[in-house]
Amino acid sequence: MLTRFEVARLIGIRALQISEGSEPHVFVSNEGLRKDAVYVAARELYEKKMDACVMRDDVPKHVSMLNHPMDLVTMLNTRDGCQRSVYGSSTAATARTSPVL
Repeated sequence: MLTRFEVARLIGIRALQISEGSEPHVFVSNEGLRKDAVYVAARELYEKKMDACVMRDDVPKHVSMLNHPMDLVTMLNTRDGCQRSVYGSSTAATARTSPVL
């Protein structure tokens, strides 16, 4: 499992790349959220489409092979109003038609 510190570092680095013109690896339908580089980077990490490695005991581990902490799910649910569960659990993520208030 990724630590919350690794998640923050990965999202920060990728958000900087996106804000400088790098092409996102996920499609965001909401125009406002599409311009939010931090949100797009977090979605890439959540959907396991981020191309990055984390060093553990001098062994590189690709982030798509590691689970993410609940903090990432909470951040995404707060920003876009969806109901997501922890990635890899038996319950699939379901989108709501209206944001949670």
